[in-house]
Amino acid sequence: MPKYDTKYVRVSKVKELFVEEDKKIRIAGDAKDLVHEYLDKAVAAAAKELIDKLPRKSKGSSKGELKRITIQKDDFN
Repeated sequence: MPKYDTKYVRVSKVKELFVEEDKKIRIAGDAKDLVHEYLDKAVAAAAKELIDKLPRKSKGSSKGELKRITIQKDDFN
């Protein structure tokens, strides 16, 4: 199986995510690529969700286009 190249999550930070209370959860060597791929997909899905929350135009020839391209604090409410 070819090694998975991470896109969004730094490999050096992944271990910090897998702590439950005071227990560190280990990732088996053959599961590391799958974990990295899973986390990349989760980050990509979360980014798409944020983009989908942005307001869109509802009329005319530009229907469905973004009204603004800046994610603002209010988008998290």
